[in-house]
Amino acid sequence: MRLFHSTTVGDGGDDAARTLPESTYIRPAAVAGSFYPADPGELKDMIDRQLDYARTLLHDSGFAQRLPAGAPKAVIVPHAGYVYSGTTAALAYALLERGRGTIRRAVIVGPTHRVAVRGVACPTAAAFQTPLGTVPVDRDAERRALAVVPSMIVNDATHAREHAVEVQIPFLQRVLGDDLSIVPLNAGDASPAEVGDAIRALWGGPETVIVISSDLSHYHPESVARALDDATIARIAPLGEPTIRPNRACGAYPINGLLDVCPGKGMTLRFLGCSTSGDDGEVALANAAAGAPSDDSPRAKRPPMRDPDTPVVGYASFAAWEHDPEHDPEGHESLQAASDRRRAADGAFGSAANLPDHADTVLPGLARAALAQYFGLAQPGDPTPADIVAAHPELNRPGASFVTLTEHGRLRGCIGTIEAYRPLGRDIAEHAIDAAIHDPRFRPVTAGEYPDVSVEVSVLSAPEPMRVPSRTALERMLEPGRDGLIIDDRHGHRATFLPQVWAELPDSREFVGHLLRKAGLPASYDWHDGSVICSRYTVAAFDEARR
Repeated sequence: MRLFHSTTVGDGGDDAARTLPESTYIRPAAVAGSFYPADPGELKDMIDRQLDYARTLLHDSGFAQRLPAGAPKAVIVPHAGYVYSGTTAALAYALLERGRGTIRRAVIVGPTHRVAVRGVACPTAAAFQTPLGTVPVDRDAERRALAVVPSMIVNDATHAREHAVEVQIPFLQRVLGDDLSIVPLNAGDASPAEVGDAIRALWGGPETVIVISSDLSHYHPESVARALDDATIARIAPLGEPTIRPNRACGAYPINGLLDVCPGKGMTLRFLGCSTSGDDGEVALANAAAGAPSDDSPRAKRPPMRDPDTPVVGYASFAAWEHDPEHDPEGHESLQAASDRRRAADGAFGSAANLPDHADTVLPGLARAALAQYFGLAQPGDPTPADIVAAHPELNRPGASFVTLTEHGRLRGCIGTIEAYRPLGRDIAEHAIDAAIHDPRFRPVTAGEYPDVSVEVSVLSAPEPMRVPSRTALERMLEPGRDGLIIDDRHGHRATFLPQVWAELPDSREFVGHLLRKAGLPASYDWHDGSVICSRYTVAAFDEARR
């Protein structure tokens, strides 16, 4: 039952328009069946096909290898019907898959196509419904932002039929999983700083991604639209102009808000690729991604036009990393990949509390059972993941894990989380599948490959805060071969090394220096005032190949 319905259009100064009441209202899907399929199975299949297309394009072009490791902190994606813009959006979402298991909240900022507002509007809804299920709204985060951002208001009318936010949610559900909440925002007439303030207030940590929803030019002849879009793309990436005009992008207000935020965060928007509604879903990658000679131009090599005079809508995707390692040669290799290359090391990786007896067989067995079930290869009588968890109640306790897959000794996929936020059994089972099909560095593992895949499960202890007044003190406190390390300077520079990294960086100063560079700080960075927050953890690794 819907308890409240606010149609107030506020200007940021009306207290009533900035009050978020209690509510059980679930905002229903408004454009299912028009912008995307209403049938859940059909919708999943369409999204999966578009993600597969994007993964292949990114992998075969070498683009993915040139991008920073880890999930983007922010993306700009189109919001037209999936049949037109879905493959372009999938470029960003295929990269966002890297954050599965870590990203648990999406702040989605779209424009207003139907009901105009002044400022940035959130709804009273407690959740949004799509054919793939119900996604809760982080109302606590909305309340906190409303308390500090004058430009934020509450307005249901602008969200009731708006598609720009809604069309992003099924993609997010598919790539990030069920442990997802959203903050849906419609940005109307507002300055870049006003929208930027809302984004800054909701920035969060690694659990949060910022999704900006926007198409580009609208209904120009394709020969004109491509030229207009290329100019707009050049202004957005890399932060070429301070503002984008609404006649060049319907989501100009949300885009300008992100452009206002990025410089202060040390972030650069990277152009991924583009298309128009006349391209039948064929996406043109950025020049550098396609391997074309670099001319410092972000323009993509477009496919031939079928009819230059046909009116079209333009689309483009962008991504920005909070710790963009463009100047860090090691940053292009993910932490997980580095740990996989070192898993033969016999150093003391630490231990995690409350593991079941015979964890060396139970945990890899759980990961393998999840894979067998996913590929439809489980035999009658084989234990399911649910059976294994039921037999080992310890797996219902919260835990953080990495699952690594290798094939004939070569890395085939690895995905995990640093901090526990769900039951360990579920974490391992879902990471096994994620490592097989969602690691963007590799093509998805097939059922035919399954018998040749080996499984390793690493369980992480809870991070332990360290009282570290200086870098020198930190280096003295670390135990090589045992300690994983997280550093955070409280200004957006955060990174971690698993304990396995000691195998290649056995010296404490070198270990810390490389981690500082990974976080986007100089390797020589020093402090003497306790300004860098440090935590350490240990890892217990279980490799079925070594049993």
